[in-house]
Amino acid sequence: MPHSYHEQISGLLSGDVRYKANRIKSLSRYRKKPPEVMVKISGHCYSSAHTQNHFDYISRNGKLEVEDELGEVYQDKTSIQQLAQDWEEPVTITKRRTRHSTHLVLSMPDGTEPKAVKQAVRAFAKKTFANNYQYVFALHTDTDSPHVHLTVKNLGFDGKRLHVKKGLPQVWREQFACELERIGVAAEATTSLRPLTKSLIKKPENEYHPQR
Repeated sequence: MPHSYHEQISGLLSGDVRYKANRIKSLSRYRKKPPEVMVKISGHCYSSAHTQNHFDYISRNGKLEVEDELGEVYQDKTSIQQLAQDWEEPVTITKRRTRHSTHLVLSMPDGTEPKAVKQAVRAFAKKTFANNYQYVFALHTDTDSPHVHLTVKNLGFDGKRLHVKKGLPQVWREQFACELERIGVAAEATTSLRPLTKSLIKKPENEYHPQR
């Protein structure tokens, strides 16, 4: 094989190819996938005492701010316990093991500004629940991932109960991600590849569902 041909191959390997590889590596940080949001249902309350204990937990016994759907802020144990009592439902309209509230946790990975997470949750909750439900939320920064505990009273102002159908948490993830994007925080809510069937999106009668 001619010597000049070997020189051409050597030049490609030592020059353009390595330069291209380095260029791709240097630009890879600009093509990273946005961090995934997390929205999960962490539990429910079944009594006034249970609600009071839960409020004590999310407020760290009055050490953390708790904000409601009206923008009122509570930061002492007495007012938080009074709020829990205000959420108590009349015994005549409740059945045994009735879910009085639904608890959500919304979070972002380490490195996200905690105040931005709280701001996005505030906007999400207002658009999703404020028209028909009471709720409170509190920001926690005691883990690597900043997260907000959002507790929604299930009995709506219209007398109907919140029903979390299958697939709705994914809708909430997408809405939460949108609120983060609105304030300049990169976020993504990758959906499952399994499509929702008509049976999953059908609204049961006499129950209220937050609209997407």
